[in-house]
Amino acid sequence: MAKRGKSVRKLSEVMQQITRKKRIRQLAFLAILIIVAAVFITGSRGTFQLYKFSKTKLDLKNEIEALETEKAKLENMKSKIETDPEYIEKIAREKYKMKKKEEKVYEIVEE
Repeated sequence: MAKRGKSVRKLSEVMQQITRKKRIRQLAFLAILIIVAAVFITGSRGTFQLYKFSKTKLDLKNEIEALETEKAKLENMKSKIETDPEYIEKIAREKYKMKKKEEKVYEIVEE
């Protein structure tokens, strides 16, 4: 009987060692998985950086579109200034407050 008690104890000790080794492997695997995930998320080419760069790229595309629209308007204005005398007169009157010789200009002052 004493032999059987020792073998049961040895068997339970072996089972405990096996479960400890399994837990250590599981913890090591989990730690490696966490480290890899952290590198992918926060690394120099990680998810946060990719999101930040894609947002910057979108902002720059929007800015380029706005600048191209403004450029088209300015080119249109330039061609009008070069070819349309009525447009030149309009700008001279509105922006530079010019008048023809026989005209009188009245300025309305708001209180």
